[in-house]
Amino acid sequence: MSALIYYLHFKKKERGTVVAVRIVDLCGVDRSCNAEVRKILNALVERGVAVRHKPGVYLISRRDVDRAIKILTRMI
Repeated sequence: MSALIYYLHFKKKERGTVVAVRIVDLCGVDRSCNAEVRKILNALVERGVAVRHKPGVYLISRRDVDRAIKILTRMI
């Protein structure tokens, strides 16, 4: 969870209108980590902050990144 928050802070500073969250970048090939991160990102999808682009890739609008970080800190 903390790695995901750090990842969003890091990606927020890059160019573009969308932040692409790639599960492979966070967890590598660890399947248990992939499953947990997928559950967390699906919770963000249910709240309308993120969109599932394709398997393993979720998109968060740059204007919603702060909202996503706030939701993740509440989940901790």
